[in-house]
Amino acid sequence: MSTTDRSKENYLQFVLTLPENSKQPIYKQVCDALRQAIEEGRLRAGEKLPSTRELAASARVSRFTAIRSYELLTAQGLIQTIVGSGTSVTEKPPQAEPLAPQLAESTEALAKPLFSSFGQRMAQPELIEAADSELCQELNYGAPSLEQIPLRQWREVLNKCSRFQDKTLFQYVSDPMGYLHLREAICAYLTRSRSIKCTTARLVLFSGAQSAVDIICRLLLEPGDTVVVENPGFPGARRIFNAHGAKIITVPVDNDGLIVEQLYKLAEPVKLVYVTPSHQDPMGVIMSMARRKELLQWAKQSGAFILEDDHDSEYHYGEKPLASLQGLDGADCVIYLASFWKVLFPVVRMAFMVLPKRLQAPVHQAKSYIERDFPLLEQIALTEFINAGTLERQIKRTKSIYARRRAALVLVLAKRFKELVTIYGISAGMHMILHFNHSLAPGKIIECAQKACVPMVSTARHYVGSVRADEFLIGFAHHSEEELTACINRFADLLLTAHAASSQN
Repeated sequence: MSTTDRSKENYLQFVLTLPENSKQPIYKQVCDALRQAIEEGRLRAGEKLPSTRELAASARVSRFTAIRSYELLTAQGLIQTIVGSGTSVTEKPPQAEPLAPQLAESTEALAKPLFSSFGQRMAQPELIEAADSELCQELNYGAPSLEQIPLRQWREVLNKCSRFQDKTLFQYVSDPMGYLHLREAICAYLTRSRSIKCTTARLVLFSGAQSAVDIICRLLLEPGDTVVVENPGFPGARRIFNAHGAKIITVPVDNDGLIVEQLYKLAEPVKLVYVTPSHQDPMGVIMSMARRKELLQWAKQSGAFILEDDHDSEYHYGEKPLASLQGLDGADCVIYLASFWKVLFPVVRMAFMVLPKRLQAPVHQAKSYIERDFPLLEQIALTEFINAGTLERQIKRTKSIYARRRAALVLVLAKRFKELVTIYGISAGMHMILHFNHSLAPGKIIECAQKACVPMVSTARHYVGSVRADEFLIGFAHHSEEELTACINRFADLLLTAHAASSQN
């Protein structure tokens, strides 16, 4: 059989669902099914359709029926046939006639799905902060510097682990808490680096931090329950709590972190407090030991849980990192959340939680339903990556690089702007906070930063309610010391010139 013959034999499979007991002629049923596919977008403008022979074979109708169906669709302006090119959906199908007002209302009422309360919130996105509120393209979304990602080492580990011989790893049923040996490796790492009280039974792996927070919300929150967040704070966490119908109360932060005394003044009971004590997002302050103990004491008295997001704990400069809240917890109330995002993204996205003992069983059960499996090879490779010491060498190496870039940025900012700018949050993380003198060319700061290619963004999206004017996040992880110095010098020239011009006016 020739190639041409074989191509004719392998006709296009096109599935049409025809009504079982319809009294309409078959050609009309086929026509209606195709028109519905076009109107619903399953067949797009310009998309090729099967030939009448192929349609007849696929729909199990006669070719004459297929031809009549196409003729009717052509007359309606929905499809077109061009000799040599075949049949396709017209580029601009005619618009359907509008329904009469009464009929439109009744049709809409019948089509409206019966949403759950969660579904209703999802159907009203205006009630929840925009999805991009947590993303800062200017700061590469908080991910590590691309040239610092250990791609070669990760490739070697993946190649090695892809040759594993343990056949039990191929079994379909896996541990919903995550690969046991990886949990053992992470436990050992957390114990020595963060003073975490950790066992493999209490540690659970997730595909990402948001899915981890989501499962905690499902288990702890009913719509209307109160959640306390920092203000300013991470908008991504607020979005998840909003999605679950929580009542969000914001508490301000100062140089010691969340102001715990504000919690005692709240009239309603609090179910959960979300904090970023290692490097407050976005202000960069580190929660003091006294404030940590005060928060733990409040949680013990109130019965609330604390969700400790340790997102930036790997990078501290000049100060010894304090023990985590979880390591200090004596009341079994701290849920510890972390990931290797700041070190290994995009090669690894996994997150992990260390749970209070009383949450072990419900999280294990819930996760077996919600997120039972995720890639095993990646988990095996990460186990090897940690046990071989590669992860901690990567952290040590990049920490040294980022420390130099941070120092260069602070130096050039202080030199060029002097008392016109105040710098916060320089002791940890991969960004810092700049607050400009309000008289310094209002409205021109971001414009000048963009022209000078300075990685800077307003902190406004982190606030609930009133924002602090002329306050910005500036990153230092993604540029060399020389690049940072050159960018800031250009930025200073532009902004100071604009300031001088506005002062004269």
